[in-house]
Amino acid sequence: MIKEDNKQATYELWYLGDMCNSLPKCRESFNEMLIDASELMRCGREAGLTVGGIEICCVSADGNDVETVWSYNHADKDNPPVKATR
Repeated sequence: MIKEDNKQATYELWYLGDMCNSLPKCRESFNEMLIDASELMRCGREAGLTVGGIEICCVSADGNDVETVWSYNHADKDNPPVKATR
């Protein structure tokens, strides 16, 4: 029997050092991650956080390549989040 390798690139949403979500890499997943990230930003602001942040990373199918494609840090509350690159 041949074992199929179903691995594919993913987007991962990280908040305060914890992975919150992982979805297959596609535009719909990225849009969903942006919506989730904005909710986490709102919750963090309401909680008065001044450290820590949110990241959306693109992870290759083999897990070796990780690229941050969007990020926000509560310490930079006066600056807008980094614009999405994908």
